[in-house]
Amino acid sequence: MTRTSSRFPTLRRLDARLAAAELRIAAALLAAMLLCMAAGAVMRSAGRPLVGADELAVLLMVCAAFFGASANLASGDHVAVDLLARRLPPATRRLTGAVLLALLAGFAACLWVWLDPVGLWRTGSGAALARDSGNFTYTEPTMTLGLAKAWFWLPMVPATLGAMLHVTVRLVSPAEAPRC
Repeated sequence: MTRTSSRFPTLRRLDARLAAAELRIAAALLAAMLLCMAAGAVMRSAGRPLVGADELAVLLMVCAAFFGASANLASGDHVAVDLLARRLPPATRRLTGAVLLALLAGFAACLWVWLDPVGLWRTGSGAALARDSGNFTYTEPTMTLGLAKAWFWLPMVPATLGAMLHVTVRLVSPAEAPRC
């Protein structure tokens, strides 16, 4: 048992479970994307195209990418150009992890302002929020599906919070210097 796992066993278990759940979500979204693309191709070849199939496939892929990226931060298996990072001392690598955490926190703050959950709660609906503040986040429809785009933007919130947890766990783990 490593020193890390004895210091933060609950946090490490939570991190691992969250990463596994994120990977399952990403896999399910990618499977739905493939089914959507296959259905679109079959229907197009039959002369009855599914107008929204391509748009839905792209939106599902983007949602899957957010969850997959977050899960990969947990394991350090994400794409990394580490030519310089390999040569840095552990303390400096930790600094890069702290910078990544700060960037993720900034992104979370942007999401908070953009999605304006307090304003949505106060006004009671997306239409009222749009009318009162000019924030059309919850009323803007997708091009061909006619669904609110917010349904495809909302997965950024749990994916960002998960990524913040994964980076934090890697920062507090003395045995692992974050590869960011």
